[in-house]
Amino acid sequence: MTDVVGIARRRLGLSAFNPWRGLSGQDTLTKIAIIAITVLMLVYILLPVFWMVKSSFQSALDIRANPPIWFPTSLNLEAYEDVDLVIPVWQYLYNSVYVSLIATVFATAIATAAAYVLARFRFPYATLILTLILVTQLIPPITRVFPIYTFIQNLGLLNTYTGIIIAYIGFSLPFAVLLLRGYFEASSPPELEEAAMVDGCTYFSAFWRIILPVSLPGIAAVAVFTFLNAWNDFLWASILLNQGDMKTIQVGIGDFASEGGGVQYVNLFMAACVLATIPALIMFLFVQRWLVGGLTAGSVK
Repeated sequence: MTDVVGIARRRLGLSAFNPWRGLSGQDTLTKIAIIAITVLMLVYILLPVFWMVKSSFQSALDIRANPPIWFPTSLNLEAYEDVDLVIPVWQYLYNSVYVSLIATVFATAIATAAAYVLARFRFPYATLILTLILVTQLIPPITRVFPIYTFIQNLGLLNTYTGIIIAYIGFSLPFAVLLLRGYFEASSPPELEEAAMVDGCTYFSAFWRIILPVSLPGIAAVAVFTFLNAWNDFLWASILLNQGDMKTIQVGIGDFASEGGGVQYVNLFMAACVLATIPALIMFLFVQRWLVGGLTAGSVK
């Protein structure tokens, strides 16, 4: 069998694969150092995630054991069964999913239309509009707390889903418009609309039937970032939406930890944290293929 494979490889002009071939001793040490640094970075990044997941399957005593118990001796699901008794985690998860999805849909739709107009049409003050959009990304978020809080309060939307959704849409639009404008210019050439209009399409129908399907990777990238920004937010959710059962999962977990529950019921706290990561992880897994394509294509311009 080995001889057959060797003969086939020689006929195809292929040699045995050896990643170290042609490397000097210094190159080999460099490659080993790069691999070692990469492994250390992965351990540093993933260790808190591993500790969170494994702690959710342990009792509070096992988590606080010294020396630490790195792997659960048994698969204990009591934390997931009892977490709703000390924190309404399912209600908080529903609140976060609802707010994040609504904000994502509206922000993505508005950003797609605005970015298409800025990418295709030339009109007075277009450069000024792009400059203002870019400037908003240079302002530290903490400096916007008081004016945005006052604005939402004057609208009578404090502690309402509408108020927090409006805030999330406003925060996401600048980045989404800039990313999609670059994507439309790089990956959706004007010839597509021209060909569609030759066949009788209007600008809107060409945009709806041709540009949107072609631009799904960029739109998916914007949707993921918008969803994750809303899902992982703690600052604005704690300021604009902090009343009773209307809290999002991040604020609910934070309040649970600040009240001392995170110490007394540390396994329940870890279980709530694991549950809080699942929706975002599911969304990312569904659109990761489009996400990579959208980011690389949109970065050209």
